[in-house]
Amino acid sequence: MPISAAILVLVLGGTLPHSNLPVVPDSALSLAGVSLGDSEASVTGLLGQPVARQETGDLLRVELRFRGLTVWLGEDNRVAEILSTSANYCTPQGICPGQPFAVAQARYGKPVVAVREDGTYMEYLPQSDFPCWLQMAVESATISSIRSECQP
Repeated sequence: MPISAAILVLVLGGTLPHSNLPVVPDSALSLAGVSLGDSEASVTGLLGQPVARQETGDLLRVELRFRGLTVWLGEDNRVAEILSTSANYCTPQGICPGQPFAVAQARYGKPVVAVREDGTYMEYLPQSDFPCWLQMAVESATISSIRSECQP
């Protein structure tokens, strides 16, 4: 997915004026109060101990699983990706899994629609040049998950 997002940014950046890009405030990439770049100690201080902690051996070196929320840690054990599948874990603007996508669109505007073999995703770029984006999986017009994802 990071490659497709990079392509998305290149294509959109070359074809749309900046004001037409689907952007959200940088804070929208925070889920459940966890922000990209937070330390593992900060995450566990906020959410408690995870149900599972697994060393992955990948670029995202550690996976912390909470009920309805997964946090991946990268370099220096800092948050590099966040996935919410629970209405309990939302963006600061109150967008949550389980809500109609129309609620997110009313808040954030029209997204880039990415149709992939594993589903349909609505994607938004942050206001800054942060190499990350907000991605919502949508099934039957309902948000099934929200992910803050970054390009490695």
